[in-house]
Amino acid sequence: MKKLRVLDLMGKRQLLSRQRATEVVNKLDSELANCKKITNDLEELANEKSKSLGPINSYSFQAERQLVMKLMAQKQILLNRQDFLVDEISSATKGVSAIQAKINFLEDAKLNELKKVQDNRSNLEEEELQITKKR
Repeated sequence: MKKLRVLDLMGKRQLLSRQRATEVVNKLDSELANCKKITNDLEELANEKSKSLGPINSYSFQAERQLVMKLMAQKQILLNRQDFLVDEISSATKGVSAIQAKINFLEDAKLNELKKVQDNRSNLEEEELQITKKR
């Protein structure tokens, strides 16, 4: 019985770990979606600025070029961030899978232990019946 209690507590602990790991994956996933949205917005803004119609003076041209270059630099930073987040999500997902495997193992061990306890109880009951029949 003590072993069942320990297995039950270990299972609960792993369930909490899985819940925390899943929350981390969800946060990373939402951050990745946000980075993709911002990257698309930067791309659209850069395309708008690069397609100016009509004559412009040299100062405006230089200012727009600098702005587009800064936008592209920010876009590159966000793309790098997205790559990092994809790697983090995959490693966090592997962690969740490992935790789930531990949970499955603990459930199997708990079931096996329950079966042993029930077998022991049935054996004791059978022995008691045989003893009472002999009397």
